[in-house]
Amino acid sequence: MSGIFWALLGQLFLGLSLVIDKILLDQKPKKDQVLSYIFWIGLLNFVGLLFAPFGFAVPSTTTILLSLLAGALFLVSLATYYAALAKGGVSSTLAIIGGFAPIATYLISGFFSFSSLNVAEGIAFALLVAGGLLLFFTEKIDFKKIFLWVILASLFIGLADVSQKLAFNTANFVTVFVSMKFFTGVIALCLLAIPSLRRRIFSSSADTSHKYRISYFLNRALSGASSFLIFYGIALEAQPALVESLSGVRFVLIFLIAFAISKIKPAWLNEKFRGWILAGKIIATILILLGLLGLGLQKSYESKPIPDPEEITWGVTFSKQMSKSFGSSWQENLTAILTDLKPKTVRLIAYWDEIEPKKDQYDFEDLDWQMNEARKAGVPVVLVVGQKVPRWPECHFPSWIDPGSAQKNDELITYLKEVVERYRGDKNILYWQVENEPFLMFGECPGSNAALIEKEIATVRELDPTRKIYMTDGGEFGDWYRTAKRADIFGPTLYRKVHTKLFGYITWPITPELYPLRRDITRALVGKPNQEFVISELGLEPWMVRQIYEVDIPTQLSFFSLDDFKNNIAYARQTGFSTFYTWGAEWWYWLKKQDHPEFWNAAKELFAGKQLL
Repeated sequence: MSGIFWALLGQLFLGLSLVIDKILLDQKPKKDQVLSYIFWIGLLNFVGLLFAPFGFAVPSTTTILLSLLAGALFLVSLATYYAALAKGGVSSTLAIIGGFAPIATYLISGFFSFSSLNVAEGIAFALLVAGGLLLFFTEKIDFKKIFLWVILASLFIGLADVSQKLAFNTANFVTVFVSMKFFTGVIALCLLAIPSLRRRIFSSSADTSHKYRISYFLNRALSGASSFLIFYGIALEAQPALVESLSGVRFVLIFLIAFAISKIKPAWLNEKFRGWILAGKIIATILILLGLLGLGLQKSYESKPIPDPEEITWGVTFSKQMSKSFGSSWQENLTAILTDLKPKTVRLIAYWDEIEPKKDQYDFEDLDWQMNEARKAGVPVVLVVGQKVPRWPECHFPSWIDPGSAQKNDELITYLKEVVERYRGDKNILYWQVENEPFLMFGECPGSNAALIEKEIATVRELDPTRKIYMTDGGEFGDWYRTAKRADIFGPTLYRKVHTKLFGYITWPITPELYPLRRDITRALVGKPNQEFVISELGLEPWMVRQIYEVDIPTQLSFFSLDDFKNNIAYARQTGFSTFYTWGAEWWYWLKKQDHPEFWNAAKELFAGKQLL
């Protein structure tokens, strides 16, 4: 399990412990109570030494120094934390610390080489922090009275979190945990060396009732368990700020418990929940729960196994028109793909404007040749049919037809029948792809026509009921649902660096876990829990305003380097999908002919099941 799970469990325990702390503090509001609390909390850290037999090793000097620093900062953060707690309501002061502490931790983490938050984690972090802050701002309190203590507490909590993470990076968990607990206890004992502090600590402790002491130590046991779990979460997670942001969950629990106590035992807590205060806390709770849900989904999908390179089916899309645009021999290009790269499958395209250059006059010579070459090489084919098929301008209408005319749809169905009837007997065809991203508004095409798409699918199914229908949609901004519900096999695209009209050149700010998450949601929505999903186009060529073949090689490589190629492969593998149709083979081949064989060679290693370095 990830560190988030253990830290979340720890935060829930800590939330309960903090409510008990506030009740105890309110029942015993003496001047030296906080100091006594800090001392006994620190002293009880020696209990952590019981974990030594489970993996403790002699720590290095670095581990010792960082553990000592972490212990000291922990006690200082407690002192400022409880000072703020004693001055405010149980949920409000805690909530503002929870809002500021993750921010402080994140800012301090920036000075060290911790992993940055990805987009999904960043959104979850923002929701969790916003929820914590909103819990505070729903309260009517004297902000000036607690502001200094809140800022100090947040700062020292952030410093403590970062120092703990640095310490955990130097040795195994048990070694660091035991070391930190030992030094925290030692520092607490050092307080007794100062006579004035010693008198205040023991004076406060002596005035404490037997019942109060039992409650206190039982609560410290609960707090100790939460501390262990949170420490373990910090050790496992790359970014301590993410663990600290989970304190928002603690505040939800505190709010719910405090709300219940305010109704059952109002004398125990000085808390009032009504009107906008209650509404604000409910909204804050929703924000925190949404952040927790998002973070949980991210971590859940992140933890799923990634297929090994040799377990992945690497296919390729080949476009005769794109190859010709580069000035290549498209026949040599396809032959090299099939016999040198040796993909597991190839996606070939039936271009309407080539096959029916004149009405009712069909020319299948070039497509026949492609199909025969694939069959000879033993590479199964996905045959793309329809009016909208891969490569710009997407819709490839014959010159003799008006795309906006009423007869166009009937002509399309007639053409479709000719193609399917010609190739349905070819045993090398895996399945038919009907249209390419039919519901995505991209390319020089008329608007999508659901009724026409349904008719195309029905036509193909009627003519060849033995094969499955494969359909595609934009991976980043397609809705997936409309296409997936009509298809047997669904294929979203996957592009990383693209050009958009609104933002110019960008790298899509999404994590690979979004693809399997959307897959599972789409399967549920369309009622096909076992529907096969593949990546229909894995972008491995530059995406520019102009066509690639219109731009010189240095410019091409400045937009898409070999590192980009490898990074896109690594990103794609993290989606957990097992079949990918790569996009860019015509470009790799042309570059190879221009004395830039690096992309072609990398693809060759990839298709051979090797790990790209």
